[in-house]
Amino acid sequence: MKKAEQFNLTVSEDKDFFDKQSKTHHRFHNIKLYLPKHDVYIEMQATLKNFTTLEGYTVIENPKLSHLFYEHIRAWKAENQLEEELKQASDETLTKINDVICEWIDTKEIKKIASRYKPHSEIRILKPPQLNGINEEEVNAKNNVALKLITFVYDQLCKFNPKEMKGHAIYVILFEYFKKHIMGIMNPASCADVISILKESRKQELEEDTTMLQALETYTPLQANNYPYTSSDDNKKNDAYDCYQRIIDSLREREKEKEEKKSEEQRQQQVIVLQGKSGSGKSLFCRYLEEALWETHANNSKTSIPVYISLPKCYHESNEKQIISQALQMKNINKEVIDVIRENISFVFILDGLDEIFDKYDKNDTNNNEKYFYDRFNLNEWNAKIIITCRSHVLNDENIKH
Repeated sequence: MKKAEQFNLTVSEDKDFFDKQSKTHHRFHNIKLYLPKHDVYIEMQATLKNFTTLEGYTVIENPKLSHLFYEHIRAWKAENQLEEELKQASDETLTKINDVICEWIDTKEIKKIASRYKPHSEIRILKPPQLNGINEEEVNAKNNVALKLITFVYDQLCKFNPKEMKGHAIYVILFEYFKKHIMGIMNPASCADVISILKESRKQELEEDTTMLQALETYTPLQANNYPYTSSDDNKKNDAYDCYQRIIDSLREREKEKEEKKSEEQRQQQVIVLQGKSGSGKSLFCRYLEEALWETHANNSKTSIPVYISLPKCYHESNEKQIISQALQMKNINKEVIDVIRENISFVFILDGLDEIFDKYDKNDTNNNEKYFYDRFNLNEWNAKIIITCRSHVLNDENIKH
């Protein structure tokens, strides 16, 4: 602009959005130049490389993101209150993203936002329940801006893998918008959120059960064998083994099968039935095992997540096929995200106390061909290994074999 006269140009207008914010929060000079020789005006925008999102010239990662986000919401006419709230939140989020790109907030603040960044590969973003049962073609075919926006944001979070501070900050802003306004603040937005909720639930359960909490501090390893207990049995065969280690070895074998990507048909359906007399320590063992599996998961996030389920607290005759869903809801996982969780997370379900519900369970057998609890509880719907406890002599072969 300073050298315009050297080229026989006149600066007729300079809208300075470089030092004061434009409506979109982009940072630029909007310049009109007059060419007297040809009696024409040239209009142009000028900015710095650090602030542009023009491909080939920008240093911003994923430069199309802000423009594509804008394209989704610019002509959106909300049809109800929920859409209006989402649209307003979207406008605010776009402004925040542009504030990072154009550095309307200082570097210290951008760095603070970026420090909250965790990649999708680590936290594993959950698919929004709004997209359940809908593929991309169906979304595009629908004249529904909200669905298209939700799909766009979810895809960006799954695919965008920033390396620089600004990119990290942009990702965090988009994820926090996704968590609050798409998934809902009360719902988990990632597998990491699910894990956090389940850990907190376990902590609360143990705080309410002080007897169990104290018993865990002085836990004595449980011995087991592969045949039913009888009152006269004193283990003359001398073939007892450490119950915990046997189950851990068995679970590891299943994890190995999963890593080898064996098909479901090739994998053995893993169900471990732990039987013993009343007071033999089955429930304490289950809680001890759960604690150990959580420690294993902390060291290797690829291992399955343990969930202790007290059957007497969760079982109801009218809803036995949804017993796992019911149990997770009791652990503060909302019903609307259960299907999403089922598709994304592998579990070890520790079902404790089948004997305590067995009378109701047995009377509720409306289909004489369906005795096996695995089928009755719809456990095949879950990517899970099952451990179930029961007093000795309560179950027969039909109850524990397919």
